[in-house]
Amino acid sequence: MRRMTEGAAAALLLLSACGNAQTNDALVPSLERLAAKDNAEAIYHLGMAYQTGTGLPKSPTKALEAFRRASALGDPLASYKMGCFYAGQEGELVKTDPELALRYKLVAARAGYALAQQDAAMLYAQQGDISTALSWLERGAAQGWSGALSTYASVHNGASGVEPDPVKTAAYFKLLLQRTDASEKQRAWLTDFEKRLSPEQRKAADTIVRSYRASPTPLTVKALSGQRAAIELVAGQR
Repeated sequence: MRRMTEGAAAALLLLSACGNAQTNDALVPSLERLAAKDNAEAIYHLGMAYQTGTGLPKSPTKALEAFRRASALGDPLASYKMGCFYAGQEGELVKTDPELALRYKLVAARAGYALAQQDAAMLYAQQGDISTALSWLERGAAQGWSGALSTYASVHNGASGVEPDPVKTAAYFKLLLQRTDASEKQRAWLTDFEKRLSPEQRKAADTIVRSYRASPTPLTVKALSGQRAAIELVAGQR
């Protein structure tokens, strides 16, 4: 059975990003007033403003300070951002520390953030804990997170410590293609892969695809809403 190249599988396994909530000039004063009252989410949005330079002068140092404070006050997305810093994804303001990166990202993963669940899976895989990695990857895939879907398909097509499962590879790769702007090369790969499945395997894969319903959590939806989340926060405090 043909497998994805090792390079493609590695790229999928290492796929990671670090959120995109933003704010603007009109929101900053309101967020700052809430932050003065220790509103953790407001502090998180200010951290994003400092990080992106949207509404505030860009300052990675102030962004880190805001994320650290918001995380301490219980904001899970801020904890995720702290995990990004300790994973080395946000520059060199802190020393890379995989254990701290995992600890912070697990806060967001447990709270339901799909990207954090995908990242936690990656970090556990790097530690050699494949069972726990797959558990977190499954949670991210269940939310319809494209990175988790692609990685879940890839690792079941041949990864160290994972029993190859062509049914899951075909099913989850098809789910990925249904939710992304798939290339002709990707579609051709799936067509070729499915030709190599037995009738029973194709039926099982089709059952997974037909029964799948993506269920993003409120935290994942909030993380993806970006500026809107900040606007809603301010509006809800009036």
